[in-house]
Amino acid sequence: MITLDSGPLHRDKIRASHQRSLELGVEKERKQPAMVLSEHALKLSLERNHRLISIAGPFVQLLHEFMAESGFIIMLTDEKGFILQLAGHEKTLEDIKPYNLVPGASMSEESIGANAISIALEENSAIQVTGKDHYIKVFHNWSCSAAPIHDEKGSITGCLNISGYIDKVYPHILGLIVASVKAIEFQVKSSFSEMRQKEAYRFVSQIMNTLEFGVLGTDVSGVIRRANNITSKLLRLPADQIENRNLQDFIKDWPRLFTQVKNNEIVIDEEVQINRYGMRDTFNMSVYPLTDGDGFISGSVVTLRDMKRVYKMVNKYTGMEARYNFDDLIGESDEMKRIIEYCKNISDSPSTVLIQGESGTGKEVLAQSIHNYSSRRDLGFVALNCGAIPETLIESELFGYTEGAFTSAKKGGKPGKFELANGGTLFLDEIGEMPPDMQVKLLRALQERAITRVGGDKLIPVDVRIIAATNRNLLQEIKKGKFRQDLYYRLSVIPVYIPPLRKRREDIPMLINFFLNLKSVKLRKQLPDMDNRLFKKLVYYDWPGNVRELENFIEKYVNLDGNLRLADEFLGADGFQQEKATEQETQSLPEQKSEDFTANEPSLVVSLIELEKDAIQRAVKIYDRNMTKVAKALGISRNALYQKIKKYGLDI
Repeated sequence: MITLDSGPLHRDKIRASHQRSLELGVEKERKQPAMVLSEHALKLSLERNHRLISIAGPFVQLLHEFMAESGFIIMLTDEKGFILQLAGHEKTLEDIKPYNLVPGASMSEESIGANAISIALEENSAIQVTGKDHYIKVFHNWSCSAAPIHDEKGSITGCLNISGYIDKVYPHILGLIVASVKAIEFQVKSSFSEMRQKEAYRFVSQIMNTLEFGVLGTDVSGVIRRANNITSKLLRLPADQIENRNLQDFIKDWPRLFTQVKNNEIVIDEEVQINRYGMRDTFNMSVYPLTDGDGFISGSVVTLRDMKRVYKMVNKYTGMEARYNFDDLIGESDEMKRIIEYCKNISDSPSTVLIQGESGTGKEVLAQSIHNYSSRRDLGFVALNCGAIPETLIESELFGYTEGAFTSAKKGGKPGKFELANGGTLFLDEIGEMPPDMQVKLLRALQERAITRVGGDKLIPVDVRIIAATNRNLLQEIKKGKFRQDLYYRLSVIPVYIPPLRKRREDIPMLINFFLNLKSVKLRKQLPDMDNRLFKKLVYYDWPGNVRELENFIEKYVNLDGNLRLADEFLGADGFQQEKATEQETQSLPEQKSEDFTANEPSLVVSLIELEKDAIQRAVKIYDRNMTKVAKALGISRNALYQKIKKYGLDI
């Protein structure tokens, strides 16, 4: 019975193997096995292990066929660790040639030090050995998973191993090895009966169904003989309606691709479209030829990946994803509450949204929040700043391009933002900066719900929710002839206006408190005190740069530990001399010459602790002890609220 080792026991076995390797005198700089069978001895070994090879060999080939594109190699050894069979990715096999890992080479500790095969045979258990768990240094960038094979009496008769570079390994490799070994052992222990064949088929199917992409096999005429569960999901058909049909029924371009396969060529990452029920979906397809014992093409193995999933991974690793939610919109003003509630209600609508507001008001934060509140949240959020892209590049950025579209075009072409956002949301920031000729092309894409890559002629359907944003008055831009009226009405199906900070001053204290806490943590600084006069100045300032300007100021304030001089910092370059406080607000300020006042003058300082205590007490009173609303109003969690109440000893 195969056991899976993990935790301390796993580490103990690896340490023990390293100790034995050391005692055997294996050098860590060794690059090749010390023991390799002669040609005659290998022939005798293959004859002696004929039964094991005849049963396990097809599984080695099956694993090779379904993992060929992943860069793995598969080894079958005898009970002493001598390699009987070796298969795998062509480039990887080329990479290991200097290591002389060939049929007849010994993978024992005495020959090559601690490795997955040697430990699996020594400890009679399945094991995964990664990186420096290998004894010799040349294998430190490898991860190997191995399990011993037992005969009908329970004795070890061989070992099955999958090896690959560390960055290619995924967590289910060891489970895949164990499942394959169980299937092999079942074959070893059973007669060649129909029951055994069905059981082996079930194990192989389970292996296929652990893969996260569609896999199907065809015969030499292109008829589908087998398909895994993911294929059924991608094609939206049960397996019995896929198998025994020609792949051309699904992919019109299949004859051209299969011609390459018949010439023993591999097709890699080909974009194909599959038509079903009047809908077209785009897939990434790779095709690998299969050969029989005489080297003739007998069929192919095809892999299918949903392009939406591919693009989602691209977006994830290139940082194109939505990070903000409605909870990140700080503000308790009636206007902000209304905007948030309104945007939550329209989040799931497929209609376009036009967010208008001055720079720094948080238009992209709101756009990301709408996306993350919608049913599209698990798909891409792709942003494009229309004002930051040169006019000559904006079309290819939006719609992508085909190979050879222009001199510097990448081989194979490149998808644009529309394709990357397929199924998700495309955020077009600074839409008012878009050149007029591009406005026409954008309007056509929105109306047809399809795009054509630059240099191409194929219409690619896209399912994209558009959110646009601008700090310009587009109606005035229309009058000036700089923005198309038809595009404006196509974009502003759902208009949203974010008011500037000066029109919602009641949000400023909460923002100050939020940014002070955030920046002190981010900058690893002690929370600085803020005097009451400065606090009021910040509240009554117009903030032409809105939330972004306030955030930048607080970051500067925290960086300097609160040691800012009003005369230099505000009454000069930042324009605080242009106060627009109401007469009542002006009268409420202490009468003192601001140029004589500094932020750290003790007589006028009110600590943030006192301000925070006062804010908590007032919020509790306003919201009638509803702690959920109190916490939300203060921009903190309920747990943090209760901790502060306890810390300050407030009687609430």
